[in-house]
Amino acid sequence: MTRAVRLPLAQLAAGGRFELPGWPGLEVRRLTAAQTHGEGRALYLLVAGELLVDLPDGRYLHLRPGEAAEVDGAHALSPIEEAVVLAWKPSS
Repeated sequence: MTRAVRLPLAQLAAGGRFELPGWPGLEVRRLTAAQTHGEGRALYLLVAGELLVDLPDGRYLHLRPGEAAEVDGAHALSPIEEAVVLAWKPSS
């Protein structure tokens, strides 16, 4: 039998952060302040709000809902007001 589960991502992130069971490294986050991330690879899909992905050397990506960014290396996530993002960080 096919298994299907509805995932209301914005609601799941209401508490700040929700790890999706059975999907290692995949979580939905509600961001209200900037977060710094060290080295490593990550994929971000913006669900709601607007988000700046701050990169070294003053570069940045400006994401709007439905847009995604793949980052490999140090970066920061800076929400414009509040943002909800689906984040995946592979384990290796």
